[in-house]
Amino acid sequence: MSSPILSVRDLRVHFTLHDDGWLSKSKTLRAVDGVSFDLNPGETLGVVGESGCGKSTLARAILGLVPVTSGEVRYAGVNLATLNPEQFHEQRRHLQIIFQDPLASLDPRMTVGQIIGEPLRAFFSRMSADERQSKVLAIMQHVGLLPEQINRYPHEFSGGQAQRIGIARALILHPDVVVCDEPVSALDVSIKAQIVNLLGDLQSKFGLSLLFIAHDLASVRHISHRVLVLYLGKIMELAPADEIYGAPRHPYTQSLIQAVPVADPQRARAHPAKALSGEPPSPISPPSGCVFRTRCPYAVERCAVEVPELRQVGKSMVACHLAEELVP
Repeated sequence: MSSPILSVRDLRVHFTLHDDGWLSKSKTLRAVDGVSFDLNPGETLGVVGESGCGKSTLARAILGLVPVTSGEVRYAGVNLATLNPEQFHEQRRHLQIIFQDPLASLDPRMTVGQIIGEPLRAFFSRMSADERQSKVLAIMQHVGLLPEQINRYPHEFSGGQAQRIGIARALILHPDVVVCDEPVSALDVSIKAQIVNLLGDLQSKFGLSLLFIAHDLASVRHISHRVLVLYLGKIMELAPADEIYGAPRHPYTQSLIQAVPVADPQRARAHPAKALSGEPPSPISPPSGCVFRTRCPYAVERCAVEVPELRQVGKSMVACHLAEELVP
């Protein structure tokens, strides 16, 4: 088996918050709290969880866009934290991101050609304008944009087309790893499917490894090889996609699947979607023991006093004391 292209070990991102007043004490917000996983070449790892669970912070920490409190991120075996700014800049060429809001991530003052070609100017400053334009036109074709659109501005495009521009910009450097930070959450349902299918096609064509972040399991179902379920900055479950959807082990994963709407009216009436009850606790003062216990219908006394370890149960890695008993 080939070595992971990206390895994350015990990654923690904590933010110190200061209340007003000189006598107030600072508080620590644990946005990401001890996350470890590997991403293999050509693989898609889906990262799912409710808003505020730490998905986007995890993505930005991996790319060096927010400071890491502890832990390490290795790309192709190289610990990115040990690199000087020049070395890190060179490695970042291989690690790119697609943002959630396509229009907000594009500079309204720049044309499509300038936006997509900007990474080439940053990393290959000596490249001629003709060569740069040739590469821009080639990647535009790959993502379904027309050559005559090269001189248009972002406001002239729909959300789906704008996201194609963002994808082209991320792929112009032919990276190995692309972090997709909720790339379809701001799009209509039909456009979501088009973008997900496009990413799958581009992955096959360019051999990409994708970290696909979404707030619901439905968005990652058809593109992910494995799925990581995040809650309050911690991994609840990590398993092959078929295992996650067919036999979820963690109560939180089960709740997320039950909350997914079913398109078939007859099935929807027989198995109506059930929203997860309660609100996530504050990451500033998380519950003792298992962080999910305050919303878990199966919580026992042990859950309040003992933090569950992420351990192998069947084909899944699960952080639950009762994982063996909870297969649906």
